[in-house]
Amino acid sequence: MIDELSQFLSTKGLLPHGYCLSWSPPLVMTYVVSETLIFLAYFSMPAALSYFARRRKDFPYQWVLWMFATFIMACGMTHLLGAVLLWQPWYGLDVIFKSATALISIGAAVSLWYVLPDALRLPSPSQLRRVNEQLQAEIIERRRVEEQLRQAKSEIELSLHKERILRAAIVEFSDDAIIGGSADGIITDWNRAAEAMFGYTSKEVLGQSLLSLMAPTQRNQEQMLVEAVGRGQSVRQHELKCLHKNGNLFDVAMTISPIFDKEKKVVASSTIARDITERKHYELEILRLNADLERRVEERTEELTLANQELDSFAYAVSHDLRAPIRALNGFSWALIEDYADELQDQAKEYLQQIGVATRRMNDLIDGLLSLSRNTRGELSRDRVDVSSLAVRVLAELSDSNPGRHVDVRVEQGLNASCDKRMIESVISNLLENAWKYTAKQKAASIRVFAQDREGVRYFCVADNGVGFNMANAERLFQPFQRLHHQNEFPGIGIGLATVKRIINRHGGVIEVDSQPGKGAEFCFSLPEIAVEGNKSS
Repeated sequence: MIDELSQFLSTKGLLPHGYCLSWSPPLVMTYVVSETLIFLAYFSMPAALSYFARRRKDFPYQWVLWMFATFIMACGMTHLLGAVLLWQPWYGLDVIFKSATALISIGAAVSLWYVLPDALRLPSPSQLRRVNEQLQAEIIERRRVEEQLRQAKSEIELSLHKERILRAAIVEFSDDAIIGGSADGIITDWNRAAEAMFGYTSKEVLGQSLLSLMAPTQRNQEQMLVEAVGRGQSVRQHELKCLHKNGNLFDVAMTISPIFDKEKKVVASSTIARDITERKHYELEILRLNADLERRVEERTEELTLANQELDSFAYAVSHDLRAPIRALNGFSWALIEDYADELQDQAKEYLQQIGVATRRMNDLIDGLLSLSRNTRGELSRDRVDVSSLAVRVLAELSDSNPGRHVDVRVEQGLNASCDKRMIESVISNLLENAWKYTAKQKAASIRVFAQDREGVRYFCVADNGVGFNMANAERLFQPFQRLHHQNEFPGIGIGLATVKRIINRHGGVIEVDSQPGKGAEFCFSLPEIAVEGNKSS
């Protein structure tokens, strides 16, 4: 093997390459200089690649760089030997280097094709610049956002600081005593109002039990409240006796609320206490006044009962004692007319007839007063009354008593009210009799009975197209013996509407009227609904 290698490297019988150039100085010089420069250039390239590989350890194809560095260095050696071969026939050594260079070049070519797809996917310098610019812009934006976040955080911290100061000020300057405590009722915070209310400074009371502020007789009971707060329950407006530092007891309304952590565990409590001593004093005073008022009402009721009894006696006297002389006057006047008709002058007969008319009017007035008295006294007996049927019956009676009149009557059906049946009959009768009377001179008389709702209140109305009246005189209508028309024009005693108003007032309602001269009148009254036992219907 060694002999064969020696024979391969032997220069025996070989001529230097210079003989091929006939040792022409220009050719030899050009050849040597070119080969030397190529060698130097080829050796500088691996040095540059080696420097790049050492500085850019992040380059993903380091092995390719070293492959090309080796290939270029081998190429450089072949060019160096090409210059030496001009004088030395070392062709065997040249063949060895050329063969090695061939093998290395094949490996470099294969590796180049192997990495070419990945290399093509590497970003170009312009792409890298754009990416770099985007990264720079993102960095600037991120810094801007971070600065905004820092400013926002600073503003939030400042706002929270102000809020804590505000809350502390609210607690400190509240008119109510605000007491912070632990879950088991130990006092941990104490504002100025608490100091003023209980007399203790914060140094004196912090660390003490909330129960120490309460009256000794109530501490066992209040201990259960503190334990309930520890279990997460709230105590709202609990009234109790508390103990001032000076030993005086005073009334307090106390609200105790548990404070929870993230795990819904009670970690503290908040107590708001308000001194209600003055309110309690007023409540006792109100109770005393109510008791006194009830006593006075009972006394007044007793007095009214006696007065009603006396009024009943008076009414009986009016009915019995006054009617007797009136009947005598009326009887004697008619007796004179009948027995002495031939002897009496016409003027005397007229005087006697006027006495008869006056006595009858006096009887009517007495009847009206008695009716007014009956309807404004006595106990109300509320039932469910069919107002529509009642109105129809009254109008039928009026029509039967005046068969020659034709009146257009319209009664809304289904009108019901909770009221005293006897009294409401008097109301409906008086209103319909007035409507019938004051439409007597109308050619096309009309009377309507209906209901209307005003702001949730039901009103029952009686309207006619009669003579009407001036609203300036409306209030006079409801006063006893007050009339807006002459007796000769429309007879009456002026008691009916006064009776109506008093009955409506006794039911807790109101009566209103609207009228114009020559255009009729409309009377509307309300009867507040009150539950009627059995919901009876009449």
